[in-house]
Amino acid sequence: MKKLSILLSTAVVALSSVSAHATDVYVVKFRADDCQTCVAMDNKISSAMSMVSSELVEELTIDSSNALKWEVSAHTAFDNNIVPQFNKWIGKTGFTAVVDAKTQRTIGCISDSTDVYKTANFIKAAAGLPHDRAVSNSRGQFRCPATFNVDLGE
Repeated sequence: MKKLSILLSTAVVALSSVSAHATDVYVVKFRADDCQTCVAMDNKISSAMSMVSSELVEELTIDSSNALKWEVSAHTAFDNNIVPQFNKWIGKTGFTAVVDAKTQRTIGCISDSTDVYKTANFIKAAAGLPHDRAVSNSRGQFRCPATFNVDLGE
């Protein structure tokens, strides 16, 4: 009985330490099946995320390929509190937004022309992880596209 209670308490401690981490940064891919640059962007983000390799950074996908994927993406946006980004850019594809998970502020965006190393460095810097300070992460390099959906107040 004593061994069982020790095992259970160890499991509870392990589970609580796993659930104690919180995502600091979301890397949100905006894509669709008919997007010409999305395959290159998917590969670039996959490579960059393997370079980042941190529990503080989570990759999300907003896919507007069809109604079902759009609905799943809407739930993803709601569940992860990135509804403002979803509303701005749903339907616009071929880029990735880096979003502060705590403030829901868009830090910057990555295009298919951004180098993989700079992409990983930008994500690391956004998450407060050690990064190569010699690599420029100027705001101008990571500008987001214009808002795709405009609320005209109607």
